[in-house]
Amino acid sequence: MRGRVAMFTSQSLRAVVKPGALVVREQRLDDVVHQLDVRGTLDGSTLGELARRVDAALAGGVRWLIVDIADTVTVADEALDALVKAARELRSRKGELIVAGAAGDTAKRLAAYEVAHRPAQAANVDQAIMILKMLRPKTGMSGPAPRAKQKITSLTLPRIEPSA
Repeated sequence: MRGRVAMFTSQSLRAVVKPGALVVREQRLDDVVHQLDVRGTLDGSTLGELARRVDAALAGGVRWLIVDIADTVTVADEALDALVKAARELRSRKGELIVAGAAGDTAKRLAAYEVAHRPAQAANVDQAIMILKMLRPKTGMSGPAPRAKQKITSLTLPRIEPSA
């Protein structure tokens, strides 16, 4: 048998999540945007960990939150309730919660919530960031207010003196 070189990708090097466990990885994308990558089982026994992370992000001034649940095995109804509650809070801050990667059944259950209350959904994190870029200009985060137009005359220009 010839020697073979094993090829590893970042996906294959990630630790396997034990059944019933939850792993949350988070990163701050900018001052008001945060991302949570959730892997494993999201149910009543693990929901506290996700809630703690969401609460900490909100306390840190986050207005836009992306929660990637593509690598979850189970997403219980109480987890969806918590995400809907977080979406409501973020909207009160003129932001949004975007759930990325919800699988078929989870996406359907999330879509069953009233439109005005449920979080936005994206197929993946890249799409969530595109949605964020479209929505974010509407948050009132604009440049300085335009200055009033002023008629320029010789009296309004600064006087330039020759150097001695």
